[in-house]
Amino acid sequence: MTRRTHISPLTLRPSLLALLTCVLLAGCSGDQHATSTDGRTLVRVSILLISTRQVAYYQEAERLFEAANPDVDIIIEQFPGVSLKDFEIKLRLRFSSGKAPDVFHANQSVVAEYAHLGLLAEAPPYIEAMVQDNSLNEMVRQAPYFNDTCYGMTADAAWTVLYYNKKMFRDAGLDPEQPPRTWDELIAFADTLTLRRDDGTPTRAGISLRKTGFKPGTAEKWLTFLYSAGGQPFSDDGTEARFNSQAGRDALGFYRTILFEKKIDSVSLEGDQQGFGQERVAMFLREMHVIRWMEEYYPDVEFGVAPVPGKTASVTSGGPYLWVVSKDSPHQEAAWRFIQFLMQDEMYSRYVGIGGILPVTRSVAAQYADDPYIKTFLDQEVAAPPPFPRVGRALDILGAYVERFCYGHLDAGEMLDRAQRDIDALLIRNQR
Repeated sequence: MTRRTHISPLTLRPSLLALLTCVLLAGCSGDQHATSTDGRTLVRVSILLISTRQVAYYQEAERLFEAANPDVDIIIEQFPGVSLKDFEIKLRLRFSSGKAPDVFHANQSVVAEYAHLGLLAEAPPYIEAMVQDNSLNEMVRQAPYFNDTCYGMTADAAWTVLYYNKKMFRDAGLDPEQPPRTWDELIAFADTLTLRRDDGTPTRAGISLRKTGFKPGTAEKWLTFLYSAGGQPFSDDGTEARFNSQAGRDALGFYRTILFEKKIDSVSLEGDQQGFGQERVAMFLREMHVIRWMEEYYPDVEFGVAPVPGKTASVTSGGPYLWVVSKDSPHQEAAWRFIQFLMQDEMYSRYVGIGGILPVTRSVAAQYADDPYIKTFLDQEVAAPPPFPRVGRALDILGAYVERFCYGHLDAGEMLDRAQRDIDALLIRNQR
């Protein structure tokens, strides 16, 4: 049997990445649903290529599934790209040109759009039973549903907890085994941990906030504080914004205290995980991939993880990623069989073992009950915006306004009013 070669993005220059993308897309220009030369059913699977470990995992998954299902030829198309946005654009091109993959892996907000457009196949009963019986929490369980119809299965999810530098805690007279649990404690601890110049500007952030970058990501980090203040970003039916509330004002008030009043963080200070690794940041909120990243690149930094400090409750913002099947796929039965195979314990445990991937099935999550880092993530209460059409664009708008607030271009009232105005103008189309 001829094997397909997969190429890691770490070994390619940007120009070659672009060329490979064109070749992959061009190579799908024929009849994607034809059988293979030996008469087997072709099932094309599209995912974003993110690591060499992922390449090896899918090579093994392809080999094992085909050995157990000799009637099926799985073709894994790992699209090189530097962001989820790149992959989403490639997916749209595939669908618009009539060359949709049989199976693809995407963020919940993307899946909501495709479900709304009638482009996804409904999950068969045995897939829905796996969703209902083995999901880690309610967010994971509800993620594949749109208008009460199950369209797939959550494969992984990203949400944040608090990372903190234990040595910095000790040096500042703080107990590294007693991290902050409330906003008041978080502000007090962060203020103590901040190092400043004579003019008051920080040289080491006591806590680093997400202030810029990928706009939906900027929004999602702010939503953690909105949720922890008891708020919600949008109505459940996706027809209006709900963040212009007391909880929204409290969440921006927290940002204002950190950035402008106490000068614990600054837009001019490199923060986030790079700053944390290089010990220019004492605390920050981030997803689970940082654990392995720190172990690989900054093994000498002693750090801990803790639940997200809350105002009224400890709640973090999450983003589920789903396996779904294209409605136009003539091979839906084989496609769903492959998803079932990937999500069974043996293969899913290998997937989680890639590193930086949060297990979202109860059976596999139970294997990490004694890992204090991963258990903190598994026990963290999490929320996500409901899946509705245009939710991705709404988060993009919200993130842009959070960024403008962080740079001091808008005060809290202006930011909330303008963001609500623009997002409501977008979401009114969901009322039709």
